[in-house]
Amino acid sequence: MPHDFRVYGHLAGLDENELKNCRTFLSAYECEVSGQVLDFVHEGVFIDVDSDLECLLRLVGPDVRGVIDIINHQDWEMFRCTLAGGALTRSSIALDNALDTAYASERRS
Repeated sequence: MPHDFRVYGHLAGLDENELKNCRTFLSAYECEVSGQVLDFVHEGVFIDVDSDLECLLRLVGPDVRGVIDIINHQDWEMFRCTLAGGALTRSSIALDNALDTAYASERRS
């Protein structure tokens, strides 16, 4: 069965305490830890991901960086949230060419 809503997140540069707190907070997500990196995934029903991101921002310091992709298949839209310098920015990504957009910087180098 296809999922209507997906969230794919990647946080890097977490210290031990931040990692523990983020993983505890994201217990409803599938999480995988590798060193100072936390990857988290939700595939299924709609959730209040905006509230989750606000809370995550309060759990991490300014050196943590990350990318969180939010995909809504019902409305055919995608947003990419970027965490850097203690701030979270959000941009719209055209879902029809999401992979092209995601890897555009690699083609420029």
